[in-house]
Amino acid sequence: MIPGGRAPEYLAMNESVLDCVRKFSDSGKPIASVCHGQLILAAANSVKGRKCTAYPAVKPVLIDAGAHWVEPETMKACVADGNIITGATYEGHPEFIQLFVRALGGKITGSDKKILFLCGVSSNYLFLVLNFFLPLTEVMLMKHVLSHSC
Repeated sequence: MIPGGRAPEYLAMNESVLDCVRKFSDSGKPIASVCHGQLILAAANSVKGRKCTAYPAVKPVLIDAGAHWVEPETMKACVADGNIITGATYEGHPEFIQLFVRALGGKITGSDKKILFLCGVSSNYLFLVLNFFLPLTEVMLMKHVLSHSC
């Protein structure tokens, strides 16, 4: 999963990041990228001939890299093309995560089912979020597991 924001401008110049993305792309493993993250896909030559969307400012880069640009009707727009899932912005996270889980072979059923993805967050923020979403006993168990596995 490749996050958006401004960091992809720098990560797109990091050969180890690009090598990792190329390996995933060449092997057909699912890659999900949102917002400006598609700059990394373009730099890794992973979008040629693929349908992609992104934050509108990324459009010229994707087109130059050979992608078939899909204009987002809203900032919630997401596109899946084979193993590559792209989203315009964080506003599309619900669909983006569903498409990614599906690409991983998973299935989400029932309106009461939720998935919580936390990427690149500090432990204090993580526990704040967990306290909001989970009962206290589950938070304490997660805190114990995370503090002993990191």
